[in-house]
Amino acid sequence: MTVEFIGMIGAQHVSEIRAADGPPVDPAFLREFARAHEEAGFDRVLIGYGSSSPENTQLAAHAAAHTERLGFLIAHRPGFVAPTLAARTFATADQLTGGRIAVHIITGGDDADQRRDGDYLSKEERYARTDEYLDVLHRVWTAEGPVSHEGAHYRFEDYNAAVKPVQRPRIPL
Repeated sequence: MTVEFIGMIGAQHVSEIRAADGPPVDPAFLREFARAHEEAGFDRVLIGYGSSSPENTQLAAHAAAHTERLGFLIAHRPGFVAPTLAARTFATADQLTGGRIAVHIITGGDDADQRRDGDYLSKEERYARTDEYLDVLHRVWTAEGPVSHEGAHYRFEDYNAAVKPVQRPRIPL
């Protein structure tokens, strides 16, 4: 059994006991926070998702550019971007980081936060959409040629991923 030590980083100095101050994205703080985790021996850091938070794949890209081996567990909510776009976004990040990307799928437990981003599906509908979304990610990352899909939530034809993840057969989910 493999055990990973996972921390969590954010774009500004804030916590349960410290109120946010300064800009919502503090590049120097993010860089130092990621480096501190790497120097402390963490395997990965989670970069969370919220409807009012900075976009986390961009945060991961910045932190990855300033670290050498630290992995990034990027929280992702299916439904806000097409699964084909998500597949190439994460595959590109995986290529640029030399295989340091993992994705934490969040179906969405807080209806109010989901609605802030324009998602009005029920929890049951979101879980069904997530299942379909994950199927598409798996197929796109592992297919040897074009992929077509027609489902309840997504439809596309002849998608051919030019970029594949470094990690094979796919990025950890």
